[in-house]
Amino acid sequence: MRSSVLWSQVCLAVFSAICIALHPGFVLKWNEAGFSNYGIHIKTAVPYSIAFFGCALYAARAVRALADLGPVARTYSAVLFVYAILMVLTVISTYGYTLNHGLKDFHTVVGIITMLFEPLVVLWMYVRLRRTLWTRVLLGIELVGLTLAVIDYLVILHVLFLAQVLTAFAFGALLVRSAGRLDEVGSHAANVFR
Repeated sequence: MRSSVLWSQVCLAVFSAICIALHPGFVLKWNEAGFSNYGIHIKTAVPYSIAFFGCALYAARAVRALADLGPVARTYSAVLFVYAILMVLTVISTYGYTLNHGLKDFHTVVGIITMLFEPLVVLWMYVRLRRTLWTRVLLGIELVGLTLAVIDYLVILHVLFLAQVLTAFAFGALLVRSAGRLDEVGSHAANVFR
């Protein structure tokens, strides 16, 4: 199960890096835009789609591996299921968000839900994981990313891409760590994450 969660994050990271390498100007600038810009351009639409659909696919595989297990594993499975749906909705809503206000609003709502979902799940995992320096650092990165997302939303600074990278990194790292703990101690254990 951990390998599926790990591959979901590897897929997201590698194909996102390919998008950035193909066209760094979309996001690596002072007035940066969000990562969704990669989904609307021919040059980057394929790796963008693979990043998110691949992430969703591997997360869904991990959900299947957690079927009929203990309560913490069921909650973790639900987290992965919602995450997979959010990844699919992100891609699907990206393709047409520049066509009209309704599609743009839908894409924005999906983005906001994702940006709120990830920190909430990070807090849930952090409370349940052994508090090491690494988990504390990841929690801090997640909170910095969330703060930057709010700053971008309020149009104080355009730092959406940085906010997306920070929250996705911290979320993904803790997701993989939690999956590893589930695999190590078994999903029926009373203190799965300790």
